[in-house]
Amino acid sequence: MFNLPERTLCNKKIPKSKFYEKLEAGTKLKNLFIAQIDQVIWKHKLSKETINLEPAGDIAEIQIFELYVKQREFSKDILESIDKFIPYPILHVLIYNNEVKFAMAYKLKNQNNENRSIVQVYYESEWKPISRASMTLISGLDLKAVYENIIRNLMSIKPLNQEKLEETVARQAQIEAIDKEIRKLEAKIKNEKQFNIKVSLNIELQKKLKEVDRLQKFL
Repeated sequence: MFNLPERTLCNKKIPKSKFYEKLEAGTKLKNLFIAQIDQVIWKHKLSKETINLEPAGDIAEIQIFELYVKQREFSKDILESIDKFIPYPILHVLIYNNEVKFAMAYKLKNQNNENRSIVQVYYESEWKPISRASMTLISGLDLKAVYENIIRNLMSIKPLNQEKLEETVARQAQIEAIDKEIRKLEAKIKNEKQFNIKVSLNIELQKKLKEVDRLQKFL
């Protein structure tokens, strides 16, 4: 799936209870783990020792976890609890029957607690048959570049020339926010009976569509 060097392999099962006990989680999170997760495997570790790339910025290691899920639909609260518990970036490989999807958080180091992370947003792939799922992970001159390239591969928009990752993240957030407004406007237009109001809503809709186009091209 990733064609990684053998020395990156960890292959250690992590008890589900370890996550919610360390986070002192409530009943809701415990029940989510029990209902939705079969097992968690710490599959690979990307570090200076395993792939011979230097740490950079806040990125000293990148972990790859396999999460065997009991259903296709799952709660992001589970991923967020794992990401908060482990301060390193984690590529989650979600496996359900013979399908797989990838998910990774864009997260920042918690300045008040170096053993915790602040999760800002998740990026993920579509579900695919395991036989057709692959991703090139080791791409970049250091571990920060590797992490950023994994995130970029999962984003729905592509970075523009010389654009920093945090700028692409902000731009995608803007696009997604406007997309929500567009869907609301389209629903209003569909249900509106008065012609003049419909025209006014259409004018607003066209402005939003142009704004999305501008952000996608970053004009």
